[in-house]
Amino acid sequence: MKLEKHNAMAVFFDANDRISSFDTMTHWDLFYKKKDSWQKSKAVPYTPSLMGELGTIRENIKQMIAEFEDCRIIITRSMTGIPYHTFDKARFIICEVESFDLELLDAIQQDLISTAVEAAKQKPPEAPTETNSPGDFFFNLNQLQKNAPEISSKMALLPFFKNVPFLSLDLVCEHVPPWFDKIFDSLNLTYAMDQKNDGKTHVLITHTNCQK
Repeated sequence: MKLEKHNAMAVFFDANDRISSFDTMTHWDLFYKKKDSWQKSKAVPYTPSLMGELGTIRENIKQMIAEFEDCRIIITRSMTGIPYHTFDKARFIICEVESFDLELLDAIQQDLISTAVEAAKQKPPEAPTETNSPGDFFFNLNQLQKNAPEISSKMALLPFFKNVPFLSLDLVCEHVPPWFDKIFDSLNLTYAMDQKNDGKTHVLITHTNCQK
């Protein structure tokens, strides 16, 4: 797992250099980890203004975000409302803590890395994977679309059909994608329902000249 994106953290402080909520901060410090130690890169004065129109508040926070360079991790005592949603929409990781010291940065970094590694292990493949039988592939489209609904069956499968030499594909899906019937002839592909005992819908896809 790459560490670079976890090597920069912004910490919100009050006038007494204690960890602060967004509402009561007077400045924020940017820390970078270089080799084995954290070093303060810069301290930026900032007094939040949550008065006025929502659009103005969001714009002020976006201008603040521009100062964060490549940092996408915030450490604060608390953050709610518009600030939270604005940072969250910008894909910041927001860590709320009661106190601060440099050792905390290491602890947060390790926790974030462990979480990312575990998520990567659980993430379903986004394309068919070859089984132990050379040329035979398997793909659970249901699982992919549950975790990544923005990926359509065509986005996941068409590049595979066009670019990967294969003998068969065992596809788990809710139903046969309608576009199969529109383009399979041009790709010399065919499919058949494959009855199995796992309670799932399986579609076996092969080339028309090498059906099993």
